[in-house]
Amino acid sequence: MHKDSLDAVLGRMMGFFGVTTDSALSRALSVNRQTLAGWRKRDSVPYGECIKFCEMHGISLDWLLTGGGQMLRSEVGHASPASTENPREQALLALWRELDDDSQREIQLAAEEKKRLKTLEQRLQELEAVVASGKKQA
Repeated sequence: MHKDSLDAVLGRMMGFFGVTTDSALSRALSVNRQTLAGWRKRDSVPYGECIKFCEMHGISLDWLLTGGGQMLRSEVGHASPASTENPREQALLALWRELDDDSQREIQLAAEEKKRLKTLEQRLQELEAVVASGKKQA
């Protein structure tokens, strides 16, 4: 594996997990930090580790190794253009699918609450602007 390829593969793994350091990546992969350092020293991630990563997370091996195609295996062959544009959304969806129903429900409720609060804050700002403009006219 060429160094650029190694960096790209590890970079895609980092992007999937949303981490920026080798230490964080090694924790996310459940491998020893020295193991990851060994991969960098040899300029090679063991193929078996790549397969294991892809199988565990529903990731396309082609995407991991080359960066081409769809990130998620379930998207291969029938992805909509909107779903291919945002790796963060793809990673979040992959993590979401690994959760049980109760955990998904908790996250959904929290997201709905966040949206409701954001809407209320926006409405409050609009009302404050109306009040402020009314005071200026008076």
